[in-house]
Amino acid sequence: MHITWLKKSIWVACLISLSTPSLACGSNQQADRTVSVLYAGSLATVMENGIGPAFEKDSGYRYQGEAQGSLGAAQLIRNHMRMPDVFISADPLVNVNLLMGPQNGNLERWFIVVASSQLVIAYNPHSKFSAKFEQAAANKIPWYEVLATPGLRFGRGDPDVDPKGYRTLFMFELAAQHYHRQDILKLLGGPLNPAQVFPEVVLLARLESGQFDAGIFYKHEIIPRHLPYISLPAEINLGNPRHSDFYARESYTTTSGQKISGAPILFTISIPESARHHDAALAFVRFVLTSGKLLQQFGFGEGEHSSGGDRTQIPLPLRNLVTGDFQP
Repeated sequence: MHITWLKKSIWVACLISLSTPSLACGSNQQADRTVSVLYAGSLATVMENGIGPAFEKDSGYRYQGEAQGSLGAAQLIRNHMRMPDVFISADPLVNVNLLMGPQNGNLERWFIVVASSQLVIAYNPHSKFSAKFEQAAANKIPWYEVLATPGLRFGRGDPDVDPKGYRTLFMFELAAQHYHRQDILKLLGGPLNPAQVFPEVVLLARLESGQFDAGIFYKHEIIPRHLPYISLPAEINLGNPRHSDFYARESYTTTSGQKISGAPILFTISIPESARHHDAALAFVRFVLTSGKLLQQFGFGEGEHSSGGDRTQIPLPLRNLVTGDFQP
């Protein structure tokens, strides 16, 4: 009788824990100390080798991350196929267009800009074309002439699911204007050229394994992997807000009909309405927003922590970190 009563008591307590996180039982208790983060694929090294471990050490919470192209990740949240505690996007417009507002079920009500970045051309140091890339990096020959070399293979992201993909298109369009060379656009072979376009999460691996001689990446992807790269002028690398008007000349319409305009590269962080572990999410967002030096070590640029959406919905522990309003 006593054993039966005890089993029933434990069973009831665990049922209660489903609606009361602080009473979670067994594995649920561990899950409540875990923050799940869905993040832009280009952040894989930064998150798994930098932010994630540093957060666990600093906070005592467990970190669990998943990399996806930002557009694809937002669609997963929108279709209720993912319910992360934190979402980190590679473009504020992804938050605005896919997750915010009544038309999107108010899945997000705010976001905060984390950091800025820029596009670079990274190359494999063991490529048979590495000498040419080194000359381009030293500004001795134009980078676009190197990419035009017969037999050279370079990769880029998918513009339909990956902000880096459509930003690469913008970069080439801007370069054609900047250098007065329309033939630069021929290097792409079309926006969705299957010989160049691959999922964001495999691009670096293909470059490092030698399947590509070069690729278009964010600077923060390349710095921690110690890969050589070619810096691009601020007028075309999408990394300088002073050239916002020039960047805005370009646009791309995805196959689903979404039109995206050129803008400086900014990464955002938010807590979706479907988040299940709010204390862990708050701790993680605060940690990221106060980790400027760590982010800079990975190659990010400094930027204001401006906010988008409804600032009154930002949790109080985070509001003092917001420095202004995001202006698209």
